[in-house]
Amino acid sequence: MRLLAGICAAGNSSRMGFDKLSTPPSLHAPDTLLRRAITAAKGHDILVALPPDTHPYFASRRAILRPSDAFICVEQADEGLSATLKSLAQAAISGGYDGFITMLADLPFVTAAHLETLVVLFETFEGTQIVRAMSQSGRDGHPVIFPASVLPEFETLTGDHGAQDLIAKYGAKRVEMPSEAATWDMDTVEDWRQM
Repeated sequence: MRLLAGICAAGNSSRMGFDKLSTPPSLHAPDTLLRRAITAAKGHDILVALPPDTHPYFASRRAILRPSDAFICVEQADEGLSATLKSLAQAAISGGYDGFITMLADLPFVTAAHLETLVVLFETFEGTQIVRAMSQSGRDGHPVIFPASVLPEFETLTGDHGAQDLIAKYGAKRVEMPSEAATWDMDTVEDWRQM
């Protein structure tokens, strides 16, 4: 099955006060959050959603991408995650993909192994079910894989709520990960310090 890994990296990092996606978290972890997300998606077609090229973080995020990493600019990124998801879902539809993997760039501990576990289940259901990562403590997280049949409904998404309404409508097969990686996101300076 052909899957598009859409990496959501168009946000403002507004709670951080700096660009969390392109700044290495420490001298001991010189890779960036965006690079980690791209690495986790290896083996799949990747499309990175960046802010508009006039955004102050565009250049630093674009510089992290390899020449082979495709990207789009989300002109309405300030409208919330839904604008990013709409743009990525439209690209998956246009590309004729069997499914769309939503990946949040601020989940630093999601790995390629986590993603492949989800892909195996998605393929087991022949690409007909939403498949979602869940932390070992039972909380819903990311990545999430959506079948092609659901993608046109991404146009109905609004705000920063993501695709929660679609998951509620169609249900999801959940895969428990052996850690909190699916839900450990970097949203605050305190999260950054814990990294």
